[in-house]
Amino acid sequence: MNLTSLEFVLFLLVVMPLNWCLRPFKTPYKLFLLLASYIFYASFNIKFILILAVFSFLTWFFAIIFSETRDRLFRRFCMVLYLSFSLGILVFFKYYEMIYISIDRVLTSFGAANPVPLMDVILPIGISFFTFQGLSYAIDAYRDERKVVRNPVDIFVFIAFFPTILSGPILRAGNFLPQLRRETVVPADFNRAFYLLISGLFKKIVISSYLSEHIVRQVFAAPESFSSVAVLVGVLSYSIQIYCDFSGYTDLAQGVGLLLGFNIPDNFNAPYASQSLRDFWRRWHITFSTWLRDYLYIPLGGNRKGVFRKYSNLMITMALGGLWHGAAYNFLIWGLIHGFGLVVFHLTHDAARAGKEAPEPFFSGVRAFSAWAFTFCYVTLAWIFFGAESAGKAVEIIRRMAAFDPEGSGYAGLCVFLIILIMFAQIFRITGKSVYDRYFTRLPAIAQGLVLGCVCIVIMKFGPDGVLPFIYFQF
Repeated sequence: MNLTSLEFVLFLLVVMPLNWCLRPFKTPYKLFLLLASYIFYASFNIKFILILAVFSFLTWFFAIIFSETRDRLFRRFCMVLYLSFSLGILVFFKYYEMIYISIDRVLTSFGAANPVPLMDVILPIGISFFTFQGLSYAIDAYRDERKVVRNPVDIFVFIAFFPTILSGPILRAGNFLPQLRRETVVPADFNRAFYLLISGLFKKIVISSYLSEHIVRQVFAAPESFSSVAVLVGVLSYSIQIYCDFSGYTDLAQGVGLLLGFNIPDNFNAPYASQSLRDFWRRWHITFSTWLRDYLYIPLGGNRKGVFRKYSNLMITMALGGLWHGAAYNFLIWGLIHGFGLVVFHLTHDAARAGKEAPEPFFSGVRAFSAWAFTFCYVTLAWIFFGAESAGKAVEIIRRMAAFDPEGSGYAGLCVFLIILIMFAQIFRITGKSVYDRYFTRLPAIAQGLVLGCVCIVIMKFGPDGVLPFIYFQF
């Protein structure tokens, strides 16, 4: 039941009115929202429901244990047990094949056979997101027993909330649960919801799908068939595609959340306008980067234990952040590239901050432009390892791009136009929201519905037949 599918539209048309009818009734409302979330998740594979339910129960159960015992050693033992279970299911379902193949290669190099057969393990959709969401609550409950939730239904809904379970944003219990309990009431902002839904559909179905269909998939599959310029356009197109694909999903999730009366946090803030890699990670996949900061980087020691530990912690955090995205070494390399870039940024930034006076306005502008250009090029280069099927294929793409060979297939001019359009919109913060507010929101309710329906039809017409699933569904 993809968020861009007709099935999901029909599902939402049933869920939304029931949501508002049941909202005044505390327990029935929560049970209804839990049922809706489980039906949505089961539409992908009903077998995954058991994994989700068991994980949710143990997350609630261990948090209760944390609050009930005063024995520090026992609490620590229970936390280790919970982390072992939570990370264990993530590692098994997501990294089993990668680990098995790596061990098999080592054994083969020594002339030994692997005694364990390779099992066919199916990756539950959204497992990376709902495990991190549950982990955040359990760790918060361990740190502060006042954050423990006694009602298991609250935790089950929090972990399974259907607009975000597949690809985030990664929710925090402290923000979501007050809305679920109606302690923090979000008014139904239908105008903003409709804007987000239109924005998300346009990003995914028109821009992301067009770039994927017309250049990205071909270039990343067979770079040798394209000219160096076409490969460069394909790489730049992938940068735009993954942004529009993922931020488009976030827009849809936020829009659906608002229709249900929930304020879902932002996940993107014009990341390609960043002037440093640190700034990029404050703007890209915000809920994930803050999760890594709060639950990995800071517990490792952050920047509190000396310069060497600070940079080591950055590298470890980004390497694990890379592996979180997928069970392949190219994701690890992608994470290490970002880790190395962050270390270099901190080294140069700390040295510059210790020294000179502020430059003249002209040189300040040149420096800002240079910082932006370098950051975007660095991020785009790293995306090659993220989007390629393997590290070897990523190297092939880079070699072909650097060959300056005019021979091979070209590219569609519209791809370049879309790249420029998205970059221009991010740098100058052009979202179209002001135009939407000025004209659309002034229309009568019936006219708004008609316009929204027409816009959605036009967007679907512009998109290719059989829109591909969102990129982050695989994570």
